[in-house]
Amino acid sequence: MMDRELKKQVQDFERQLDAALDALPTRGWSGTSALRLASELHEIGAFKKGIDEVGYIDRGYSILADRFVSGEDGAASDIERETDQRQMMEDLVFASHFYMIREYLYYSYNVAGAMSWSFQDGRVEIRFADKSIPRQFFTVHNDQLLGSKHYFRDFNHSEEILRLLKDEPEGVVTSNLETAEPLMREEADLKLAAYFSLISPDSQIDLGGYTYEQFLSVYRMLLMKALYHRYFARAQDAVGAVYMPETDLLHGIEEDLGIGPDTARKILKDMVYDRDATAGRVDASYFSLMREGEPDGRIVMRPHHFAIAEGLVNVLRVIAQRRPNAFLEQVSNEIGSAFVRRVKSAWEAEGFICHSEVSLREFDASLPDIDLLVISVEPTLGYMMFVCELKCPVPPRWAKDQLKVLNKDSVSKAFRQVEVLKRFIQTEDGMRFLSRMLPKEGHPHFKGVVVGIEHLIITSDNAGMFFGAESTRVINFRTLERLLRRSDGDLALIQHVLRTYAEHADEALVTKMIEFQLGSLSVAYEAVTVSPLLEFPQGHWRSDPEREAMIDAFVADGMHPFDVFEHRLPDLVVLDHSRGDDKGGD
Repeated sequence: MMDRELKKQVQDFERQLDAALDALPTRGWSGTSALRLASELHEIGAFKKGIDEVGYIDRGYSILADRFVSGEDGAASDIERETDQRQMMEDLVFASHFYMIREYLYYSYNVAGAMSWSFQDGRVEIRFADKSIPRQFFTVHNDQLLGSKHYFRDFNHSEEILRLLKDEPEGVVTSNLETAEPLMREEADLKLAAYFSLISPDSQIDLGGYTYEQFLSVYRMLLMKALYHRYFARAQDAVGAVYMPETDLLHGIEEDLGIGPDTARKILKDMVYDRDATAGRVDASYFSLMREGEPDGRIVMRPHHFAIAEGLVNVLRVIAQRRPNAFLEQVSNEIGSAFVRRVKSAWEAEGFICHSEVSLREFDASLPDIDLLVISVEPTLGYMMFVCELKCPVPPRWAKDQLKVLNKDSVSKAFRQVEVLKRFIQTEDGMRFLSRMLPKEGHPHFKGVVVGIEHLIITSDNAGMFFGAESTRVINFRTLERLLRRSDGDLALIQHVLRTYAEHADEALVTKMIEFQLGSLSVAYEAVTVSPLLEFPQGHWRSDPEREAMIDAFVADGMHPFDVFEHRLPDLVVLDHSRGDDKGGD
């Protein structure tokens, strides 16, 4: 991946980075004291500056979490320092840099040409060499912000909740709290709808001694608790982390949800980062809740963090790592099938004809199924088809997860399947197959028509990261759903966005060099920073009142789909049923 000399320099730098992390002063503090202080600092920062402004604290928090939950005591000489906010912030900032450099090291060691490293004159610079990497970061964040606007477009109860909690005692059931609860429940349900899961809320699949429905009930209860404390902090300037004895939490779960303590304890085990998670090498970034030291230590919640942590997908990551066989048997197929249904419904909502999981075995047993075949009836052309490959790995949280798309059975496999399907479609069997998939009633205006074909890979998260050299376009389902909603069925708009998205994203995203000191080394690394939102234009095709008049004029003027050959278009098939032949186009 790197030449020998550069690899040696990078490895030496990595060892120096690891040593500096181990030497941080707070690594010698009492784990529980450090956990409490870091949790309070995160919540205070989120309260004062907003959750987006404390992402660096959360990154550092996850790097230092193994010490936080260790239960280890600090040295006697450090006891007074365990309330040193300045030192904790300095260490969290360094750990945040460590988190980012760890990402870049993973990319550099595993993907040729991913990152550019420069070592000279006591300075290290790390920049993106592969444009698909910053584009991925931008796309995911852009999707989250625009998706949140969409889901919460009609929610306007925040000020009312704040008013109701203004002078209320904390944790006491009053008439005002009873009035506020259904409003917070509505907010919680909107958040859950926006999160990645795809699994039915009442699903009885076994996640490891508990069902998905039971997990979701517990998660919703905790999300409500986080929202309550977040609002309470704003209403009464009472910001801070929440410390929950597990026995109290188990009692509340049983009383409110009817889930027994043994089952609830298993659910919490997959939601709370503790010493067992450290021993099992489960990454701390998968968790929002932390446990103080001992096995029965209190559970620490950062309300501002938990309220945006997307814990549904996080628990799937934990299960996939801890119980991979159970994940494959219980979760993987259900997510895959639900993913196809969700993507299909997004196309159908805009008037497209869809066929899912189309088998080609009658033609050749080695051919892959077509996950989704999308057909657009084009009144003045014929038909446009999207042959879609869908890949739904659990969305990643950090670099090691992101690199899994390169596994032979993940997103990388889709490109090989597309090439197989392209070759098949060019055969006589492929032509007959396409003809058979068209609407049986025929085209509304012509017997001889043109069929355009495009191939598209749709993923749960990946927007082409690491696949910049591939010709087949990749889009994640959140971006696609938003595009389809705004398209009004305008295929030309959809095609234009698919062909130009990378260019527009690269123009919109903003990067800056982040600098820090590592011993005598000055280190600078490129990172995606606050960028303008990139929204798609609003289409007006199907709702255009002049649409039918334009189509009628085209037909009345004697125009014909075959006139398209005056403009050379890719991947065309001519189907002329009036002469009974199928001709392959360019």
